[in-house]
Order: sequence, then C-alpha cells, then structure tokens
Amino acid sequence: MCFLQFYSNMLERTILFDLSHNEMLNIYDENFSDFLFLLEQANLITKVNENEEITLKMLQDTDILVFGNPIDDYFSTIEIKNICDFVRNGGNLLLISEYGADYLQKTNLNDFSGMHFGLFFEKNLIKELNQTNQNLSSILHIKKFQNHDITKGLREIIIGGSCSLFLNKKAKPLFFTNEKEVWSEIYNNITGKWMKDKEQEQIIAAYTEYGKGKVVAIGDIDIFTNEKNIGINTLDNTNFIRNLINSLTEPLEESNVISFLLHQLGETQNDMRELTKTMNNVIETLTILEKRLSYLEEKANILSLKKKDANLLNTESLEED
Repeated sequence: MCFLQFYSNMLERTILFDLSHNEMLNIYDENFSDFLFLLEQANLITKVNENEEITLKMLQDTDILVFGNPIDDYFSTIEIKNICDFVRNGGNLLLISEYGADYLQKTNLNDFSGMHFGLFFEKNLIKELNQTNQNLSSILHIKKFQNHDITKGLREIIIGGSCSLFLNKKAKPLFFTNEKEVWSEIYNNITGKWMKDKEQEQIIAAYTEYGKGKVVAIGDIDIFTNEKNIGINTLDNTNFIRNLINSLTEPLEESNVISFLLHQLGETQNDMRELTKTMNNVIETLTILEKRLSYLEEKANILSLKKKDANLLNTESLEED
C-alpha cells in the first residue's frame, strides 16, 4: 500500500497547536507550511488555541496536543493537571523545546514534561565537531536511533540548535548524538556566553507512555520548519515526522495500559509504606516528647513543693524569733 493510500484509510483525528503560551510553532505560519501539508495528508483536522487557558473541555475532542516551544510564559498548576489528565485518559502529547530549554525560553515545560512524564529538557546547547565550519557546530547529524515505530527506516536526520533530554521514570530515548566529538554548552548569564560543559553522548528526542496516552519530546523546533539544510525536507527528517504522526494517532495496546496501572499501583503502595513509616516516626517522636514533658512537669512540681516547704520553714523560724 502506498503512502497516500495508507493515509486515506486513516480515521479523521484532531491535532491542536497551542499558541496561548507564545509558542514558536504556529502551524499556519508560512515557515511550517510543509509540516501542515503532511498533517493534511494524514487526514488530521488542524486547530489552534490562541489565547484560552488549557481546559479539559477544550481537549475533549483532541487526539494530539502540541506545545511548540513556548516562550516568556508559564503554565498554571490547573493547566498542568489538565494536560496530565488529558494524556492519562488517552490523549497524545508532542512537546518541543529549543536550546537553553526552560532556562532561556523562560517557561516551565519541565513542570509537567519532567515531573510527571520523566522527560526533562536540559538547559544546554548541543554541538558536534564540524571540520569545515565551526559556526555550524550546533547542526547535528543524527545516525543513532532506538528501535521504535517513530524511528523505523531512518538512516540520518539533521537537528539544528537543540537542547538535550534527561530521562527518568519509564521514559525512553528515540535518538542520540554521536558518542565522539559531541559536547554540551551551558549559557553563562553573567558573561553572556556559552561555556563548554560535558563531552558525551546526548539524547535529543524521547518518548513515554502515560496511562492510555503517549508523550514525545524533542529538543529542537527547526526540524518542523521549511528551513534549508535543517528543516523538514532534509535527509530523513520528513520520514521521522511521518512516523511521529502515525505513532501519535495509534492507540496504545491494552497490555501497556494495564502495565501502567500496575506500575502506578505499585508506586502508590510504596508511597503508603513510606507514609506509614513517617507517621510511625512522628508518633514515636511525639511519645518521647510527651514523656519528656511529663518528666519536666514532675520535676517542676517537686521543685515548687520544695520551694514552698523552704518558705514555710523560714516563716515559722521568723515567728519563733
């Protein structure tokens, strides 16, 4: 079956791009026109949220929610809860950051990307050695992929100006930088310069499953643009985005959802054990304090009685005199 035939047989689904947090990725901007074309091929209904707070009612008919590098704006606690509930109940989430991540972009993606999903955007810029032009060292040639539907058939993709990802919980990498001649740089706010940090392999994109939904995080937005040499039409970048769309429109297998629920139950039991241990420690501490207070009160009463007896003796002695 050819690519277009495959997409024509897909169910109609909705992808919502948030713009209410000053996101860079405006799907109706000319620079993202080729990305929009891929979404239309995938039979996706494209919507944008320009200024409303993220609510469960807004997300009710949404299959994929996209935050394309928010800038100078923060998600509220209520919005974060609604986003997590959306994914837990079967929604899919695409999170995109840029070099410097939350630190430079002045936002708080990590408050839910990291804290809830285990996908932490790191406040750095990843570079690799470029023999011909040092100014292009932030353009990464990715050839190392984790086995996954999203990376199927990929040989090489180009990433420009990316941060890396730190993973925990059940999050897994999608693709990495080379092991050699790659390093991260951290922005020094005092000097206004990027300072070399670590020379090591870096994770640039990752995914996780959360409840009935999926979350994908990537540290670069340029791959979705029409930019020459780093955008959607470069090498296997188009195939990566097609795979990404396909994956985020496919429901999770029931066994994965059951595994998540059992994992959550196990974490809840562990939390209860820790809470019980903490409560027992508090009770033990209060018991010790209570005994200590009783001892001090008893000692104070004895001292008071002795003082009264001493005063009484002094009074009697004065009367005898």
